[in-house]
Amino acid sequence: MKHVRIARPVIISLLGVLLAFAGLVGVGPQARAATSVSIADLKAQAIYFQRVGNTTQRDLVVSSMAASSAWEGTLWTEFLASWQSIDEFLTINMSVPKGLPDKGHVFVVLGSALTKSGKMTALLERRLKVAVKALAQYPNSMVLVTGGVPKNGKTEAQVMRNWLIAKGIKASRILVESKSASTVSNATNSMAILSASPVYTSYTLISDASHIRRASVLFHAAAVLIQEQRGTAWPIKQASNVAYPDLATAGQVPLSSASIGTIASNVASLFKLLPQYQALVARPPVAAVLTSISVTPPARVTYAVGESLNPQGLVVKALYNQGVYYQDVTSRATITGFDTTTVGDAEATLTYAERAVTKTASFPYRIVKGSSKVTLSLSTTTVKRARTQVVVTAKVTASNVAPTGQVTFSLDGKVLKTVPLAATNNGVAKLTYPKISNAGQHQITVTYSGDAHLNAATKAVKITVTG
Repeated sequence: MKHVRIARPVIISLLGVLLAFAGLVGVGPQARAATSVSIADLKAQAIYFQRVGNTTQRDLVVSSMAASSAWEGTLWTEFLASWQSIDEFLTINMSVPKGLPDKGHVFVVLGSALTKSGKMTALLERRLKVAVKALAQYPNSMVLVTGGVPKNGKTEAQVMRNWLIAKGIKASRILVESKSASTVSNATNSMAILSASPVYTSYTLISDASHIRRASVLFHAAAVLIQEQRGTAWPIKQASNVAYPDLATAGQVPLSSASIGTIASNVASLFKLLPQYQALVARPPVAAVLTSISVTPPARVTYAVGESLNPQGLVVKALYNQGVYYQDVTSRATITGFDTTTVGDAEATLTYAERAVTKTASFPYRIVKGSSKVTLSLSTTTVKRARTQVVVTAKVTASNVAPTGQVTFSLDGKVLKTVPLAATNNGVAKLTYPKISNAGQHQITVTYSGDAHLNAATKAVKITVTG
């Protein structure tokens, strides 16, 4: 039994409490809640803050997105993390990598402009030579050639397909995308083809080393777009890349601000957010400032004396710029004023501080008396008339608090004695019952009165007195 002594209100750190939007991998689309900024504008802001390297405000924007749509918030969290990683560093394979999937895998060869007469350039041919090596090493893989922009009646993809067939690649292994005019449309059109069949589960990009990083970001973005449009997960992954080595340092150093800007503009175009993104570039958003917090109370707000807070269902959101942005801060908030020593109604206060700004909110709760239980043990169960005195030991137990009050011993409804119960005697009271002169069945009853913290309880036991 626990004996709780509380001299001051309990202060509880909420580390480890459920996060509203964390760990959402694998969840499906969820209903949206209204926010003061449209989700399209939030996406444009996420792209902008990614470009300028303001990851703090970018993450806040994505948290706000998650408040509107947990599904899209998850997609964008993963996408932006991948994009940032590619901006910083990317392993680019100058030869065909080992360990690519044996099933459901597609090499995607990005096209390049043809000559005016519709012939292949040296740049495009060197990419295809890389593809031939890759297809030889992975005979179960397909290849998708992507590129439009017709010249002399021929598209890039058509010329690429014919070249591969001339090099011995079976036509049945070749997928053709012949409408794209840029890397953005290479990505959207190619991923649309792959998403049309559940057979394709992974892809490897083939291009020049100087082009792979931008293409990798855009193909990931295209996969996000398809999932947003469908409202369901699509588990395709970029397995790797293989490139013609046109740039010795490709992938080994962070991208320049100019390159990052180009990618950001391409991403905005892919998601059809270019006007919103360009407006942000021209007039950057104001900095986010914490203006208030909101609290969703725990599912349980009634407790017995001595119980601990159950934070299940508690959500603390930080609101910025009067509710323009949201962020779940449950794990970083602290709670004070939760005190279970006194029966009655009270309020607990949540506090969240950020950059010298502190905000509070509260929720009501109620403390009620706890339950108690009386158990009895008898010194003997063999009782002889007018000869045996039974010693009755009563033990009062309760969760979280030591019982005080009184214990009353009775025999056949007649009170024999009332014994005070102190917190120091572990809830135990004893009485030696008098000799019983009448044979037959008798009832011993022990009643606990309860106290300021606990409800009353009673226990009765029957004994048989023999002659």
